[in-house]
Amino acid sequence: MTHALRAALAAAFLLAAGTAADAAGPRTLTYRILMGDDPIGTETVKLDPQGDVTKVAVTATTRVKVLFINFRYDHQREEVWKGGTLDQMRAKTDDDGTPHSMEMARRGAGYALTVDGKAGEVPANALPLTLWTPEVLKRPTLLSVIDGKPYSVRVESLGAEVLDIGGRAIKATHHRISGDVERDLWFDADGTLLKTRFKRSGYDVTYILS
Repeated sequence: MTHALRAALAAAFLLAAGTAADAAGPRTLTYRILMGDDPIGTETVKLDPQGDVTKVAVTATTRVKVLFINFRYDHQREEVWKGGTLDQMRAKTDDDGTPHSMEMARRGAGYALTVDGKAGEVPANALPLTLWTPEVLKRPTLLSVIDGKPYSVRVESLGAEVLDIGGRAIKATHHRISGDVERDLWFDADGTLLKTRFKRSGYDVTYILS
């Protein structure tokens, strides 16, 4: 092996190692929220992996004034994942003037759930409707992140698509959650949420990665 070839391989290895390290480090995903074509808010998802533990902070704000619709929504949520499994979650929401608080923590074979001061339990296969992770595609029961309402759902894959994300063409897989709640989700090959779409008051609401 020549010296030049060794140098090229070493440089490639260091570049790959650096890229993997960057991918595993903290990052922030920012989504624009649209109602139809009109911007109505933003959502940020901060991911902070620390070994086997990943801490997630979600902040969402929307302000809607379309025809007869006047709506505001503010949401903050903290999640702790251990070994790829949700360990605990805390959320506070102002849903158009109605405050809600929600806490969820692993207990025994399931989760302890407290919503607006009322305690209960949910099974281990339930997951909050936390759309940033593909784990949401694997559960038969999802919970509202506002008030803990359970949704019975099914999921189907609608195949590969190419999305325009910030002027870049990115390959994605389109999934659809249906049942008690409906969401269309597009994830890239690394499991990053690129886009979400659903209906509200007859309008298409879209979250798209900036």
